[in-house]
Amino acid sequence: MIPAASLRRGRSSPDYHPPGVRTGDQERSERLRTVDLLSQLDRVALARLAGYMVPLAFAAGEVICSEGDPADGLYIVVRGTLGVYATGAGGERRMNAIGPGHYVGELALLVDQPRSATIRADTEGEILRLDRDQFLQLLGQDPAAAKAVATTLARRLRRRDMDSPTEELEAAAAPRQVVAGRIARRPAAKVVGLVLALAFGIIAFSPLIDLLPFLRNALAQQRFVLLLLAAVALWVTEPVPNVVVSLGLVATWIIGKLTYGEYPPFAGFASLNWVFVISVLGIAAMVSRSGLLLRMGLLLIERVPPRLGWQSAAFLVSGIVLTPILPLAMARAAVSAPLALSVAEALKLRDRSPASAVLGLSAWIGSGPFIFLFLNGSPVCLLAWAIMPTAAQNQFTWTQWFLAAAPLAAIIGVGSFIALRLLHRGEPIAPVSRDPLRLQRAVLGRPSRRELALMGIVLLTLVGWILAPHFQIHPGLIALIAFIAAMTLYGRSNLASLDWDYLVFYGVALTIANFVVGLSLDRILKEGAAPILAQLEIGGPAFVLLAGVLTIVVRSLLAADQAIILLSIALIPVASVVGISPWLAVIPILALGLSWHIPAQSPEYLVAYGASQGRLFSHAQGRRMAFVYDAIALGGLALCLPYWHLLGLL
Repeated sequence: MIPAASLRRGRSSPDYHPPGVRTGDQERSERLRTVDLLSQLDRVALARLAGYMVPLAFAAGEVICSEGDPADGLYIVVRGTLGVYATGAGGERRMNAIGPGHYVGELALLVDQPRSATIRADTEGEILRLDRDQFLQLLGQDPAAAKAVATTLARRLRRRDMDSPTEELEAAAAPRQVVAGRIARRPAAKVVGLVLALAFGIIAFSPLIDLLPFLRNALAQQRFVLLLLAAVALWVTEPVPNVVVSLGLVATWIIGKLTYGEYPPFAGFASLNWVFVISVLGIAAMVSRSGLLLRMGLLLIERVPPRLGWQSAAFLVSGIVLTPILPLAMARAAVSAPLALSVAEALKLRDRSPASAVLGLSAWIGSGPFIFLFLNGSPVCLLAWAIMPTAAQNQFTWTQWFLAAAPLAAIIGVGSFIALRLLHRGEPIAPVSRDPLRLQRAVLGRPSRRELALMGIVLLTLVGWILAPHFQIHPGLIALIAFIAAMTLYGRSNLASLDWDYLVFYGVALTIANFVVGLSLDRILKEGAAPILAQLEIGGPAFVLLAGVLTIVVRSLLAADQAIILLSIALIPVASVVGISPWLAVIPILALGLSWHIPAQSPEYLVAYGASQGRLFSHAQGRRMAFVYDAIALGGLALCLPYWHLLGLL
């Protein structure tokens, strides 16, 4: 009899089957679809789960797990029969038999308790093993899958009349979450933020405002600036949720009667730019839930040679290619990081080794910082574009934006690849195993008609954005039509899945940009900056680099969204003073806007770190690469200045 530990350490199950039997991956896929525990998972969720399953062969008489062993995973029978044995007063007694399509150890997915029975093979066959930690990590990224599995387990637990099902279900309903937000602020910082915000608010609505040395005889302008400073204090220290700050800012505008003709407090929510973002995020939500991204990732891993350099380049390039299709850095990071982890496991790389860090950081950099390459690369790109003057918006169509930003992206991409390769010190790479990838592909099956139709909608949307300027059509209208078509295709609304906290902030941000123009603050900024820049002899090229440095500094205090809007509002009006296009004030902000040199200020980076279970790279490795990325981006800005001069932007 083979000890259970030897099976847990695992030996890959061969794909040999007697004549007439389906291939291994097809058979495993069919078994997974018949397991009632997974019956409520859709194809994509089941395929993601399949990537965590390890096929293990067993011989007749082999012990799968022993009574009293740690309950660390679930076993699904693909072929063969297992016997369940329990020890009582009269010795070991056979309790049950488990055949193909059945499973054992489901409670191990919920609670960390010893095995209550011994599982021994009656015949030779094969099982799929699902580790508990990996199961919880996956469900932490997919609440819908967690709910589906918890519902099935609840029915099974009720049938078993467990003594305390409530505690078990709570464990299932609250799996470990992927880190997807900033690290909590210290209480002292929150108190400081509240005090500063309260002080700015009191001054804005009291006679003290007349004592201010700036913007004299302009009450509305003074009040607006003070209220914005109060919001910034709260955004930095985060004593309350950001959506509360955004809505509170609107409330104070109304109380302060900051309504000026075409710029009411809710003007941003009534703009086509806001509809543009809702539509883009809605399409992105449907794409992320479809099997398209997973198929692309699997194709990438299977087709690229299993060598570190090739895989690193593939993750960089694939993340960039996915940017216009899925314009959410968090979503791209959540997809690419687990794929990178799968490759690292297939290559048998040590956790947080230099080679693992190369893969993990390649996946993050490709899916995150390159938002600046596309007009729709991120909602903040659309926000910066919306803040630009109308003439500049008309000039920078989707195509023009891409052509102007492409050289900078190429420099940063190549520079990042070289820098990442320098982290690798010749660690030996083992032959790659593609078994989990083949199983995932088998579970996904052929692309469905809805997947193909959604792919067509996405491609037509990109074409529409390219052609829209020739017909004087706002890109937001193209996005809205595509969103309507996608919702019609899927037969249900996806609005509930959108990040409405962010959309509220986005609408308020657009209103802030309108107020800056309506209150002539852009003119005041321009007139105030002109003599300072002249005295310091800062021209267009130096201003572009200065914008990049300021972005790095401000990102140390604020999250990307707030940092990008405040810097865009401040720097876009000043661009004309030094004789450059407003786009050149925007591009350094966006190129460095997702800098992660302070991880606590970069939720997107934390998603990439958490989605890889922290196994690919450490924060120290990530921070070191962040500073290198900042240097590469600043160098890229300098190298692209002659090109932008030829384009007439400088």
